[in-house]
Amino acid sequence: MTREPQTRQVDRSTARVFWIRALQCAAMMEEALNRRQWEAAGVNAVHAAISANDAVLSALRGLKPASADHKDAARVLMSQLKDEDAQKAGKRLGVIVAKKSRVEYDDKRFTEKEARSIILDTRRFLEWAKSIIPKEFQ
Repeated sequence: MTREPQTRQVDRSTARVFWIRALQCAAMMEEALNRRQWEAAGVNAVHAAISANDAVLSALRGLKPASADHKDAARVLMSQLKDEDAQKAGKRLGVIVAKKSRVEYDDKRFTEKEARSIILDTRRFLEWAKSIIPKEFQ
């Protein structure tokens, strides 16, 4: 039996704050990629995806994940949005967030290959998020 991830209620208008944060992190991700700063690119990719997820959930459901475990973010998304595209996006978010410890805390350098992989996943997650977040929250 799996536990239900913790969430907290938020005003739907906070979606815009989370979306702007996601876009700022994504911009820094792209800049770091261009500068060949793989760790910075990876860290910003993770945070862009987490913020985009917060934007989606706050806009559509008025809630956001409240767990200290960032892996719960994907579980919350998949439990709240049941359509096939959301389930794919949730799995993609899970892959991104699973790399958080590797890029932020590991004592080995994050490689170009790893950075390009997480950036591709984050770009795709952001494209999906943009397609589902109502325009008034973007």
